[in-house]
Amino acid sequence: MDYNKKRHLKLLKRLLYSKKLNKNFYQENPEDYAELRKYEIFIYDHIFWTRRKDFLLLMENFIDNIIDFENFETAFSLLFRKTTKEYNTFKIDLKQIDKFQPSTRSYRFASFIGSIFRQFEEVEDEYCTERDVKDFVTEVYLKFQNFEE
Repeated sequence: MDYNKKRHLKLLKRLLYSKKLNKNFYQENPEDYAELRKYEIFIYDHIFWTRRKDFLLLMENFIDNIIDFENFETAFSLLFRKTTKEYNTFKIDLKQIDKFQPSTRSYRFASFIGSIFRQFEEVEDEYCTERDVKDFVTEVYLKFQNFEE
């Protein structure tokens, strides 16, 4: 699916109008809602891609033992939440959407970042170890360290 800004804006306006009328856009227009969600994924990927240098620096510091697991988890979680908050405000701002040009090179970066974030809970629940997280972070870091836009 290619990004279509005009269609995205149209769907977003319809969603916002439905909310004003206290209607459920998903129930009334499931196909349009699914299409709107795909556009939101473009934005999500773009926002995380623009923060990749911050994420990669944290990963590098963790891999190189400059910071320990606890400090990595804290700093990474804060950056993840900050980026997600930016996405949440961006995705419903018509002016931001109008200026939006999605990255064509995000390479599913946001998915990998989300996977790292979810592993913190898995460590807490003892489904994996801090070493497992470090190994995965190393794999992600190596995959994305040389990507430039």
